[in-house]
Amino acid sequence: MARKDKAEAIFPMLEKHWESIRSKLTGPFTTQTFRTLVEEEAPDVWAEMVRRWGPGGRGSGHFYSPANVLYNYLNDKARKQTAVIRLGFVPAAKGWGTRIVMQWELVGGTTLPPTQEDIEFVEAKQKYRTHLVRERAPGIRNKLLKQRAATGLSCDLCKRTGSEFEESIRNAIFEAHHNTAPVSAGERTTKISDMALLCACCHRAVHRLVTVRKHWFTVEEARSPLGFEKASEKPAA
Repeated sequence: MARKDKAEAIFPMLEKHWESIRSKLTGPFTTQTFRTLVEEEAPDVWAEMVRRWGPGGRGSGHFYSPANVLYNYLNDKARKQTAVIRLGFVPAAKGWGTRIVMQWELVGGTTLPPTQEDIEFVEAKQKYRTHLVRERAPGIRNKLLKQRAATGLSCDLCKRTGSEFEESIRNAIFEAHHNTAPVSAGERTTKISDMALLCACCHRAVHRLVTVRKHWFTVEEARSPLGFEKASEKPAA
């Protein structure tokens, strides 16, 4: 029996636990998150995968691992368009063995997939990966949007308001951006006051600027290299 066939033999075992695992999934989740839930909610399945392929992870010595099986299980659901959709790659947590990991979402979710700028942004340093994981947390963006809605939404860089869109669509053009230099995991918690609100276009441009120049830019520092006048240089109304 081929390796893939052996892996797919685990799928029915996982399916028996799918509903209990599914109930624990809130918002976007990675293969890493799913693995942790399988260990907790389906210990019998996890034990069988470890028996066959070892625990996996960095230094395991196994090309194929339980993580591959879980990825294939989720990908099978995504391919059949049942229960799960693929969002794209995001930075992996420390110790996973690869820089990036697939992010998924239950059908009906609303999170946008990471862009190529996101992926290149985290290539160089672990602290950038930590930054992006925190920045893309859906709760942070929602809290920032709610706070800014009181005074009117607009991009902190280009000042776009999205007024050309109807209200039910307008929020979709805005993203949260960490306006402080990224730090290593565990060094700080994310505060709303640390965040800037950018339109998707400016957000990608800032990430690209950091990648190209190889150092951090706050929104204010990014104005000049991106062709925007500084706030202090705006002509009086």
